[in-house]
Amino acid sequence: MTERSRIPKPRTPLRAAVAAVAAAAALSTAVSGATYATAAPAAPASGLQAQFAAAAKEFKVPESILLAVSYQQTRWESHQGRPSTTGNYNVMGLTQVDLAAVAAAQATAEPELDQRGEGTPSASARAVPAPAPPVDSPALHTLDAAAGLIGRPAAELRESTLQSIRGGAALLAEQQRRAKAPQSGDPAAWYGAVVGFSNGGSAEQGSTEGREFADRVFGTLGVGATRTTTDGQRLTLAPDPTAAAHSPAVDRGVGRPGQQPSAQDAPSGSLAAPAAPSAAPPAAPSATAADPIECPATLGCDFRAAAYAQNSADVNDFGNYSIANRGGAEVDYIVIHDTEGGYAGSLATFQNPASLSSAHYLLRSNDGHVTQMVANKNVAWHAGNKTLNMHSVGIEHEGFAMSGASWYSEQLYQSSATLTRYLADRFGVPLDREHIIGHDEVPGPIQSSVNGMHWDPGTFWDWNHYMDLVGGRAAPDQAYVIGGRITINPPFSNAYRPVVNNAPSQPANFVYLYSSPGGPLIGTGTQNASDWTDKAVAGGSYVVADLQGQWTAIWYNGRKAWFWNDGSSAVADNRPGQYVLTPKAGLSSIAVYGRSYPEYAAFSAAGVPAPDPNIVALDYTLPAGQRYVPASTTPVSGDFYYAPTVNGSAANDRTWVTGSAVHYYPIRYNHRLAYVSADDVDLVPAPTDVLAGGERVQLLAQTANGPVNAGANYTRGAWEKYHAIPTVAGAADPGQSFALLYMGSQLHAVTVANGHVHTADRNLYTGEWSPWYDLQVAGLAGPLTSSVTEVTVAATGSTMHVVVVAGGRLLEATADYAAGRWNQWGDISGVLNLPTGALNRIAASANGNVMHINGVGTDGRIHVADADYNRGVWAYGDITSAVGPLSGTVTGLATVAVGSKQQLLVLVDGKVKQAIADYAAGSWYGWGDISAITSQTTPLTKLSVTYTGNSLRLFGVGGGRILNANGDYAAGGWSGWMDTQAPGAAGPIAQVNTVAVAGI
Repeated sequence: MTERSRIPKPRTPLRAAVAAVAAAAALSTAVSGATYATAAPAAPASGLQAQFAAAAKEFKVPESILLAVSYQQTRWESHQGRPSTTGNYNVMGLTQVDLAAVAAAQATAEPELDQRGEGTPSASARAVPAPAPPVDSPALHTLDAAAGLIGRPAAELRESTLQSIRGGAALLAEQQRRAKAPQSGDPAAWYGAVVGFSNGGSAEQGSTEGREFADRVFGTLGVGATRTTTDGQRLTLAPDPTAAAHSPAVDRGVGRPGQQPSAQDAPSGSLAAPAAPSAAPPAAPSATAADPIECPATLGCDFRAAAYAQNSADVNDFGNYSIANRGGAEVDYIVIHDTEGGYAGSLATFQNPASLSSAHYLLRSNDGHVTQMVANKNVAWHAGNKTLNMHSVGIEHEGFAMSGASWYSEQLYQSSATLTRYLADRFGVPLDREHIIGHDEVPGPIQSSVNGMHWDPGTFWDWNHYMDLVGGRAAPDQAYVIGGRITINPPFSNAYRPVVNNAPSQPANFVYLYSSPGGPLIGTGTQNASDWTDKAVAGGSYVVADLQGQWTAIWYNGRKAWFWNDGSSAVADNRPGQYVLTPKAGLSSIAVYGRSYPEYAAFSAAGVPAPDPNIVALDYTLPAGQRYVPASTTPVSGDFYYAPTVNGSAANDRTWVTGSAVHYYPIRYNHRLAYVSADDVDLVPAPTDVLAGGERVQLLAQTANGPVNAGANYTRGAWEKYHAIPTVAGAADPGQSFALLYMGSQLHAVTVANGHVHTADRNLYTGEWSPWYDLQVAGLAGPLTSSVTEVTVAATGSTMHVVVVAGGRLLEATADYAAGRWNQWGDISGVLNLPTGALNRIAASANGNVMHINGVGTDGRIHVADADYNRGVWAYGDITSAVGPLSGTVTGLATVAVGSKQQLLVLVDGKVKQAIADYAAGSWYGWGDISAITSQTTPLTKLSVTYTGNSLRLFGVGGGRILNANGDYAAGGWSGWMDTQAPGAAGPIAQVNTVAVAGI
């Protein structure tokens, strides 16, 4: 494990020249009880890129076509020879489905429960038929066909990337031959073969099944792709927009301008996030005026209605959905399912009214085709919870009950994400994981339903990739704040493979939760894939309950639940304006509900019978002092959709019952969502400012891409990430030098750009920066006749002193914040009788009302000018006689005042020296070699220093990166140098030119 989330603490004696501590980003900690592998395996000896090239040459298939087909099947992943949920294997996604084995697995599976989710005995009294088995087709056996073409055993095509690619190439060549098309070197000529590759043999370009896959393949070919696979293979597909344009492919929204790539893929190569939907999706022949196709223009959708019919003479006995008239106000969630059956079989199930289940959409695996079955205005029976059914759209994804299945096809992810983005835009569903959820995150409506709730899409659905495609992935930040919000975010890669019973080691989408750091799993938790009770799934948001080393606790299911977190398992959500829920004062605990039904009086007012029981709590509680994340900061009214008959014949049938006395907040309670009464809780702001309270430092740096800002909180052991800040307007080379200052809780910065001094402030509560203001204008410090080349800043009381070198003269302007005015430039060189050019490389600090300006003189020696503002006098002198000479060239200096002492640090030929002035004792302490004490190895070009608590915080630019070492005067030790741009610290930025810091 790598210790990355904590700022290193000094350990080396200040005056002892001993070996420095290693940088924090390289510390290694052994942790007992970890249940997952963390080291990425070594890269294979032979490269996939070379295998694609060789197979393309052997079978005379364009290499770009092979790469694009594989990318659209698997994103070049081998999945270690394991099948997808629809029987795809290896990098080419070739299929091999044993229909008898699938039927046997379906026969032994737990029976489907009534998905109406009304939570009453009568609702599930009818026997629900088993899912229909997959319908056989050539598309389910492409692996065997390919094996026959290359004369290799099918097992080799499942397990060997080389044979998988050879088989895929042979299959494409065979489809091209069957179409009587030439084996052309022009990728555009292979469109029909790609269609046939998808549908298992029909190479006709007019074939419906397979065209969507081919369109995406050629869309990828047009924009190119670059990606590193989970086993460390880096592959590139060069863009070929000409071939894509000359093919018969239609635009499926691949690579449209303005779209964002997946975070795991390179900007030039990943598939873009789905485009916003067109306002008017195209109609299709199968749609009716009553049930129009509701689909984004980039998907070729059709409409095949789910059954809506009686099952007996009783008009109350019907399936498979409820007629309604929902609009955007009623749709709050999108629920992701998998079918555990084939596309055709699942469609048949939903068209059987006795199944008592439906979904709004069904997606086909081999090409991502979308079939709508229920109009979104109607309530589909898909979630097993009436409240969620009433307020969601359900999307089913084709998936067989395959033995060993552990991944989903790329076509499912891409079509589903495009559809989800369209639905979210249409209905105003937030793009987060409290609103885009799996079936496994739907709560049981009453306690007796909890254990029977489904757990699809399961532990191997890649929520990270899916939300990247949707455009709702959490931004990386490890600045955890107790009481603040956190989002579970384990990497879906070989770097993180939690142990799952009866499953091979592979990436998964959750973290295990423990009763204590290193203790047992919470409750009666197991490592079974279906056991949701001890897992927090990727994208779920929780409140940080505690921090202990590299263990993080969240409030979960009414208790603290701990997970191992080296900085890669979760991200902090420190955006301003975040809220959490907690029980009202005086309540020892509050009830938790699985549905949000209204009060009895609301049913009476609507003239419809109320369910009995109506409002009933689950066997869970939310104890006092705990905090949970609400899915919405506005409570929702309890409601119920009354639609008991197939023909609307009951009194007041098809009526929305909306309460006025009972309101609920939906929350992330455990692995699943839940509801709490708005009367029982307070909505309180979440602490979001990781830099508030304790010892903290702000950094301002100029990089090759412009200025950036970050912060470190040493008390909390947390970093704020580097982020870009505004550039001085019109500046050709802004930020040649910076100076930074805390005054109280306000952060002030000054910089030199185009020869002028500019200032800006950061609001530390919102994190926002003001624009840069030119100080050399009337009303501020006023104009100067010469260009400014150096700037520094210090504070005495409520006055900020800006000291510059302009035209070789030392000048000062002050901002009096108590009086609210700027005082014009004064000539310090004139007061001290300094010749022009006497000082450069200046740095300033202040002890109370005494300001110290240090500078490098023309003689290469260190000089100091002291201003006593109480007495109104200045002094100036060369400090060499007090601290001793320096051997080498002084290239930089920094200073900070602490109590009655002034710390002076200089760079001499890239090494750091330190001297201390004790003004109470009236003496100087000579040069100490900080570089030797800290075992500095990288020469520094810039230096800045501040002081917090008992520690000197030293920052320098070395090798284009910002490095940090800390001297702890209470413990009497120095840390080694750490790279602030390492993972777990402030994060990566472009090459750095200069840095300034300020602490409090």
